[in-house]
Amino acid sequence: MARQIRRNKLNKIIDDKISFEYGKRIQPWKTLKIDWNYYMEEIKGLMTFTDGSKMDGRVGYAFIVFYNKTELDYRKFRLNDSSTVFMAEVIAIEQAVQYVKANDLGQVNIISDSKSALMVLSAVEEARDIINNIKEDIKEYKGKITLTWIRAHMWNFGYERADQLAKEATLISDETISFVPSRNLIRNEGNKIIKDLWKNRWNDSKNARWTKNLIDKVNVDRLYGDFYINQISTAHGVFRENQARFFEKTSLCLCDQKTGSVLHVIKECEIWTSYRRNWPSVWQLMSLKDLINNADIRISLRGLLHELLIKELDLFSSFSETDVSRH
Repeated sequence: MARQIRRNKLNKIIDDKISFEYGKRIQPWKTLKIDWNYYMEEIKGLMTFTDGSKMDGRVGYAFIVFYNKTELDYRKFRLNDSSTVFMAEVIAIEQAVQYVKANDLGQVNIISDSKSALMVLSAVEEARDIINNIKEDIKEYKGKITLTWIRAHMWNFGYERADQLAKEATLISDETISFVPSRNLIRNEGNKIIKDLWKNRWNDSKNARWTKNLIDKVNVDRLYGDFYINQISTAHGVFRENQARFFEKTSLCLCDQKTGSVLHVIKECEIWTSYRRNWPSVWQLMSLKDLINNADIRISLRGLLHELLIKELDLFSSFSETDVSRH
């Protein structure tokens, strides 16, 4: 994945496709910054609206030329399916700039709803060739090209028409430009592969069966560490059943009735009855997973395990002192 991203940065053409990420270092004194404005009021004169679109996995872009509210010309093209909307927005601006230069239109306002595309054009530290070529074309143009951002889906005759044409462009059969997969697409596909491998390992593994009952499927949502709840989720830590398995200690619970397992300590042990008094009346019918996921019960379980840990540490300390006194 990292190798492919690096390859895209270092090569302009790969397998007859253009690398959008290709770039080279620019000397600091040669960097360019193209400012842009906000669309605050109706603009008059020559203007070009640009837009990119992705529908049903197909990508297209378009630009349309107006004089005041009179439509003069338009162009629409399709990119290959591995392109992104951001690429389409940038290429739409690039093609609009080329059209303005080729027809020597004088003073023109290019209007886009892609703030991200306009921001990369205004960024000084930008290495990508495609972006920097647009900057140079705008700077070297003998007339004047002004870039303007218009809020997406704000009703405007030019924006609505460009949006319509960009959507139509996705239906064109022939691809005008083919790009290699974008950096984000490569990462997304790599992450999907990793997630699928992780999912298969989790589903097929014979280990961690206890945890699997509580976390039954792979999930990439962020998990927040919880010292006490994690011990329940893994059946490790302070529980005597675990202590006996790893450290050859007694597995008998503090109550001297049953093995000190997670289920016994949480749902059965009489020592901790006080913690269960404020639980829902149906708590005995609730699974351990449901108990953990109940916000109020989680707080109670933290308190229970904290007290259990203190009791075990006190016992350990008393045993240690007894051993020292014997010697």
